[in-house]
Amino acid sequence: MQLCRALATCSLFAGALAQQSLVQLIQGNPNLTDFESLLKAFPNVYKNLSTASEITIFAPSNAAFAQLNYTVLAPAFNSYNIDFQRELLRYHVAVGVHPSVSFSGGSFSFLPTLLTNQSTTNVTGGQVISVVEQAGNNFVAVSGLGTRASITELDITFNGGVLHIVDTFFIPPPDLTASSPSFNLTSAPAAFIAAPSILTEYVNVAEDLTIFAPNNNALQSIASSFASMTVQDFTALVEYHIVPSNTTAYYSANLPNGAVAQNGSVYNTTTLTSLQGGNLTITFVANSLFVNQARVIQQDLLLSNGVLHIIDSVLDPNATGVAANPENPGPVQIVPGSSIPGNQLPFTTDLPTSTSILFSLVTQTPTTTANGSAETGPGSGSAATSTEAGPLSTSKGWGEKVEVGTGGTGIVLGALVWVLGFI
Repeated sequence: MQLCRALATCSLFAGALAQQSLVQLIQGNPNLTDFESLLKAFPNVYKNLSTASEITIFAPSNAAFAQLNYTVLAPAFNSYNIDFQRELLRYHVAVGVHPSVSFSGGSFSFLPTLLTNQSTTNVTGGQVISVVEQAGNNFVAVSGLGTRASITELDITFNGGVLHIVDTFFIPPPDLTASSPSFNLTSAPAAFIAAPSILTEYVNVAEDLTIFAPNNNALQSIASSFASMTVQDFTALVEYHIVPSNTTAYYSANLPNGAVAQNGSVYNTTTLTSLQGGNLTITFVANSLFVNQARVIQQDLLLSNGVLHIIDSVLDPNATGVAANPENPGPVQIVPGSSIPGNQLPFTTDLPTSTSILFSLVTQTPTTTANGSAETGPGSGSAATSTEAGPLSTSKGWGEKVEVGTGGTGIVLGALVWVLGFI
């Protein structure tokens, strides 16, 4: 394995010396013909990438294009949505040179991309993807909705950086409300919306949020307690699960950063300040991550404006001293209460029809014409003087064309609506 990684590093330097251009790389790889067609539809993006330096491109393979009609991205291509297609391209370009050796060690790397347009994302420095090396020298990249893409070809170098080929398109992360159904999470986002001191869309649009959301079982198990809470107490409870920031969301790679010896174990800890004002103690012990007493059961779920970690019990702003207990395998319920008749999920009637960024971009009527659109450089918010040739449709060799509003696409669009939680 070490030899393989050494060879990968040597290959990277050798490729840099060879000075292969991005255009030469793409034209010379038979697995990237559809990716080349997409780039040619956006000549300014293609030109800017070809002259850029210190970038990493995750290029969808021809097989990834063949699967487009079976993904939530299908409407963006079938409706010729030039704006979304352009942003989608940028989400496949990471800032910096990241050869496969940089993903080793079994921990996720979080890479900022050129997706910086605030109509699509609200993450400082660009929306991220996460990449990790798994067993068997397999590399996986994760994007929105928990979408996993295998890296099928590694470390193809060019004079501006390195390119990896992936078997699935990355999906730009939607907001909390739209993402939650994909993670079997419905009560928590509804509770955030129901809290009167938080604007309805706060958790969906505020910059660089970190959200610790109790799973459905956690909220269901104390559902009876909410009826007796004052507005102020309920609001404080909700705000205690949110960590605001204007610099970074707290992915697992950021947590924790200190070490404390306790009961014969080493507890790695750090403290974050919640929106409510109280502190949250983040602990890593016995190969598990905790927030106060709650165990994180799913971590690093990307959102349009930050990151979501799902926890197994509700946090209490009046019980900040309750510590992690790795010896207890089950949820530690510290908020008093019980389930309600019928085991109903609380707050779900508060869910709005949603304001998902991804949904609006994918399904909106394009504001540009088939003749072109003002283009911006990668990572830039200013318009350039030239225009694009126009977007592409899945009819161009990417599987059988399915018309919007008829049979097959109705199924795909219906799946999109379901996945994003609009029904």
